[in-house]
Amino acid sequence: MKKKVIVLGCGLVGSVMALDLAADDAYEVTVADANEEALKKAAAKAKNPVKTTTGIDFASPASITEGVQGHDLVIGAVPGSMGYAAIGAVIRAGVNMSDISFMGEEYRDWDKAAKEAGVTLFEDVGVTPGASSILIGDACRRLDRVDDVTIYVTGLPKNPEPPFNYRLVFSPDDLVEEFVRPARIKRNGKIVEEPALSGRQLLTFDIPGISVPQMEGFYTDGARSLLDSIPCPNVKEITLRYPGTARDMEFLREIGLFDTDPVDVKGQKVAPRDLFAALAYPKMKLRDDEIEFTFFHVLVTGEKDGKKVREEYALYDERDPGTGYHSMARTTGFPCVIVGRLIAEGVLRMPGVNPPEAVGTCAPAVERFLQEMTKRGVKIIHRVTEL
Repeated sequence: MKKKVIVLGCGLVGSVMALDLAADDAYEVTVADANEEALKKAAAKAKNPVKTTTGIDFASPASITEGVQGHDLVIGAVPGSMGYAAIGAVIRAGVNMSDISFMGEEYRDWDKAAKEAGVTLFEDVGVTPGASSILIGDACRRLDRVDDVTIYVTGLPKNPEPPFNYRLVFSPDDLVEEFVRPARIKRNGKIVEEPALSGRQLLTFDIPGISVPQMEGFYTDGARSLLDSIPCPNVKEITLRYPGTARDMEFLREIGLFDTDPVDVKGQKVAPRDLFAALAYPKMKLRDDEIEFTFFHVLVTGEKDGKKVREEYALYDERDPGTGYHSMARTTGFPCVIVGRLIAEGVLRMPGVNPPEAVGTCAPAVERFLQEMTKRGVKIIHRVTEL
């Protein structure tokens, strides 16, 4: 009997996840979104028939609960601002879930409710956090002691165009949050906050088989659950952009363009961030024919059998010219779908709300994850070096 899965959201990433599942005869797929045109496009591309619905209001937890009941699995791709409430709604429906919503709230607040409902739910299962976290969890499982975890990550156009040198490859509002939300990192065993866009450094990467240009790195708030879920005193995420980005975004932030409180403009109340969105987002839209790449480099340093070692993981991916799927959609959506499959197939049975690094505690799940990513053409390199 086919497993019934519903995908909440049919945007850039949600549509890729729905189509990936629909390519498997073992799944009966429904996609929910308010955008009828997006639903039609996804359904037209699907290998197997896909059901679509505009009948679920993502802003209404009750609507979500009603809409997902009767399914075996929920794949979540709603905006981060709606993610926290959506988790609760799915738990109340008693359905397992794999989700990519990058929310500001502490999603593990729902852990007790999920356990009581017998629901296995994995959150933040994108690229970073997500795929990188799974691999970090795997390294922590194999090391005797973990001393430092550093994550470098980016998604950029291969041919940048000023002034932004960037294209929108995920929620634009979540992008702006990278420039305003303080970055939590762990240093010498203590969780501290660093200002957004701080910790700037120019970086080059020497990884066999992977070529990326020189990048500018700065702290971002992507370490999230890793700050307390793994036994490591030093944890940080560094987002990579083309050099000069941090300076430019800091200028826009400091003049107030990222503020959300309305200001008076000739008698009209206007939220500066809404003005920025209206002017900038259309110019940052990713064109269908553009090639962009996703890259992360994860360093996990620790001790194994009395020797200091470094576990190194690097992921690199570009837009797939065959399917047209953009790289960020692939590298964000595939981990979420793969973990969802592992839940549906019983490989991951962990009632509660789990961070993605928890996948790393299950060796068979990690092996399957790597196999499935390779099958989809996403390059992941693993190196172990004795220091």
